[in-house]
Amino acid sequence: MGKNMMYERLLTNNDTPIIARGYNYKHFTYPWHFHSEYEIIYVKEGKGHRFVGDSMSTFDDGDIIFLGSNLPHYMRSLQEYYEENDLRVKGVVIQFSRDFLFNTINNYTDFKHIKLLLQKSERGILFANKSDKRIKLISQEIRTLPSYSGIDRTIRLISLLDLMAKYDNESILGSLRLGSSLSTFTDSRLNKILSYISYNYNNEINVEKVAAMIPMNTSAFCRYFKKQTGKTFTEYVLNLRIGLACKLLLTDSKDISQIAFECGFNTICHFNKIFKRITGMAPTEYKLQFTK
Repeated sequence: MGKNMMYERLLTNNDTPIIARGYNYKHFTYPWHFHSEYEIIYVKEGKGHRFVGDSMSTFDDGDIIFLGSNLPHYMRSLQEYYEENDLRVKGVVIQFSRDFLFNTINNYTDFKHIKLLLQKSERGILFANKSDKRIKLISQEIRTLPSYSGIDRTIRLISLLDLMAKYDNESILGSLRLGSSLSTFTDSRLNKILSYISYNYNNEINVEKVAAMIPMNTSAFCRYFKKQTGKTFTEYVLNLRIGLACKLLLTDSKDISQIAFECGFNTICHFNKIFKRITGMAPTEYKLQFTK
C-alpha cells in the first residue's frame, strides 16, 4: 500500500459539483489517499479489503460506503484479482463538493437528517445489508444517478442522501480519534464513553467501570451500546485496537510485538489471534501483502 498518503485533486467545480460514473476494473488500483469531496462508493461486484481512517475490514458484492471530506481511504482487491482470470470489480462512484448544498443543509430544518449523515460520514459509513429493501432502493438510486445531468442529477443526489440519512441500520467504520468532532452521535452519554475508549484503548478497559460512568448496570449498558453503535462493547474496542495496529504495521518501523502492546494487547499470542479473526490474515502476512 505504501507508506505515504496521497492527496487526490478531483475535477469538481462550480459548473460540475457532482461527479457520478460507473467503474469496471481488473482490480482497484488507487493508493492510500484522501480528497476534500464527499464520496459514495457502491461495489456491485468485487471482494477485498477496505481501509477507512483507522478501520480495516473486508468488502463484498453489494457494499456501499459513504466517505466524508478528507477521510483517508483505500480499497485493495483480493490477491486473486491480480492474477490471470476473468474477475473484475464493478460499481458506481459518486463524488460531490464539500461546499455543495452547504447553505441549504445547514439553514433549513428539512435537511437536518442529511446534515447528521454528513457528520457521520466523517468516520465513514457502511451500508451492507443487501437483502434489506431499503438498501436495494439506495443501490438502485446509486446505479441510475450517472445517467442524469444538470439539475436532474442534483435532485437525484438529494433524494439519495435523503434515503441514506433515513436508514437506521448503518455501521460507523472509523474510530472517534480520526473523526473531526464528537458530533457523529447526538447522545452525550455515548460521546462520553467513546471519548474515554479512544483515549484509553492502549490500557485495560473494564466494561463495568465504563458502564458506571453513565451510570448504568453492566447488562443495560451492553444493550444500550450495541443499539447505539451496532457493535458489542468488546467488538468496538477490539476493532479499534486492530484498526490502529493495521495503520502502525504499514507506517511504523516498530516490530509486531511492540505494536501489539501499544494497541492494548497484553500478549502477542492474543494479538495474533484477534488480528487474524478480524482481518483474515496474520500480522506478518498483512504487512507483507500491503507494503508491496
